[in-house]
Amino acid sequence: MKYINYFVYLTIIAALIFSAIIYFSFKTKVGRIDKKEIIDQGTSFEPCSSTIYEYYGSKAGYKTERYGIRKVISEPIHQLNFPDFSGNINVRFVINCKNEIGYFRIKAVDQDYKKVVLSDNLQKKIVSIVQQLKDWNGKNIDSYYQIQLKLKNGKVEDIF
Repeated sequence: MKYINYFVYLTIIAALIFSAIIYFSFKTKVGRIDKKEIIDQGTSFEPCSSTIYEYYGSKAGYKTERYGIRKVISEPIHQLNFPDFSGNINVRFVINCKNEIGYFRIKAVDQDYKKVVLSDNLQKKIVSIVQQLKDWNGKNIDSYYQIQLKLKNGKVEDIF
């Protein structure tokens, strides 16, 4: 009976340790940034640490939230010439501890979630527009953030 109690205690301790490892891994691990995918290469932007949190785990974001983002970028984004497709464009970037943004990556998919290739020129224009956003609240940590553009027949339908 004594050995069963030790086994139960060891099992509980192992489960707690395993749970803690999983929790902190998912809270901080977002994968490796492939430097080849970064659109704004050659800028002075650098994260403050090697740990970059997901946006939902850090509470980092724009001070006036989605309203402020739309207010700043809506007009210039609507003036861009997008390819004639319906789907989403995901603009993902890092907010560092100094409230600077960089390490931009853009992925586009159609309504069937098939990859859509955007020209380098269009990607750079999108990044240039998003860089106009200055009121970030990075919470003294590095965090990912993303902005979605919803397109219908090549026209921006929503920014979220």
